Amino acid sequence: MTNVLTVLDVLGLLLFAAYVLQQVLSATRPRPKAPQAGSGVDIVFLIPALNEEQVIGATVQNLRATVPQARVVVVDDASDDWTTSIVRDFAARDPLVTLLRREFPQARENKGKALNWAVGTLLASPDLRGRDLSQTVFVVMDADGRIGTDFAPQVRGAFADPRVMAAQGWMRFRQTGAPAGARGAAGRMLLFQQDLEAFITGHIQRYRLLGGTASLTGNGQCMRASYLADQLRRGVEPWPDVLLEDFASAVEVRLHDPSHRVAFLSAQVQQQGLVDLGQFIRQRARWTQGTMQCLGYLPRLWQRPMHGLTRLDFSYFILAPWLNLILILSIGSQLLRRLTGWDGLALPGWAGLGLTLLPLTLQLNWALRYRAERGLPWSAVPYTLVSLPIYSAALLLNMPLAYIRHFSGQRGWYKSERHDELTHDHVPAEPHRREAHPAEAQFSSD
Repeated sequence: MTNVLTVLDVLGLLLFAAYVLQQVLSATRPRPKAPQAGSGVDIVFLIPALNEEQVIGATVQNLRATVPQARVVVVDDASDDWTTSIVRDFAARDPLVTLLRREFPQARENKGKALNWAVGTLLASPDLRGRDLSQTVFVVMDADGRIGTDFAPQVRGAFADPRVMAAQGWMRFRQTGAPAGARGAAGRMLLFQQDLEAFITGHIQRYRLLGGTASLTGNGQCMRASYLADQLRRGVEPWPDVLLEDFASAVEVRLHDPSHRVAFLSAQVQQQGLVDLGQFIRQRARWTQGTMQCLGYLPRLWQRPMHGLTRLDFSYFILAPWLNLILILSIGSQLLRRLTGWDGLALPGWAGLGLTLLPLTLQLNWALRYRAERGLPWSAVPYTLVSLPIYSAALLLNMPLAYIRHFSGQRGWYKSERHDELTHDHVPAEPHRREAHPAEAQFSSD
């Protein structure tokens, strides 16, 4: 048993070294200067929506006001609340707003299938048929997404490079939705740490650019229409049928052609965070299970030509749910070691001290940077350091659920819940009316 524990500890040290390397690379890369352009590619926003009446109105308003020349297409996945009626009202008043509605039995399968269907429908429409698709970019927005005025210029600047087939905005979390006072303390901590995590992810994207491939994380994901059309023509779904379709879509870009690049935009894309621990665990379990479903990409990642950094980074991400089992086993074995007296890898005292102080140093680095970026008081630094272990424990809680779902063959798509942001002043007479509006009829699936 001692030999088994020694092997476990050695593997744990190797994983720790990989984590430290990733964090150091992320912390030391300078902020890239995102290219910007006032003109160039045409932008079409795609918003997959399922029962989004709380947020869809504000999102459409934000996109139309911020990028007035862009088209906004809401892909309604058979909502049975007011979502359809709200979007129809927008479409009736604004020719650049379009509703595409999916119906059962095809509806409510997952986000990736809704996007593949919507893109295929739009590419076959009179508006895009015969156009130079290399000059059109589809931007996927969550129904609660918001952008600023810097987003569209960065999209146009990134896609001025003909090698760029995809790009990702810097996804961040709005600090709204948690009750005030002591009752909302746990929810506010979740919101705070979700945005801190996204802040760190933005820095991780910086070192990925050395390999020419940022990861795609969903909200604010951009795809060149010519690439999407080519994938569909080849019978390859741009958004694969996994629960983490955004990351898998980045892998598909790299596998399609080694010269393709995935850009990272420093422009932020704001969205709601989760304030309920149960919902948070279910969401992260879906993400973890989706990563596990990507395991089949590993052979192709190592067979196809691509930058070594991209190959290693994507492989590390795909293997993370499996490698984390080592961490769980290492933590779980501590009580057994105390009861039995079994030892694992023997380390000198200075090494143990270093293994304790190094993670604290990395966490302090991010706490100081995050405080400065958001202009928070100095009290935010100890708050970050105290709440981070709690958040890390919450992240670990999703893993047993993900393993159970994965090995039992459950593939249901958990949809994150929104909190109320009703700003649209239209009160529809009937929810989810089924007759086709002219704005959606030209894009029917028939």
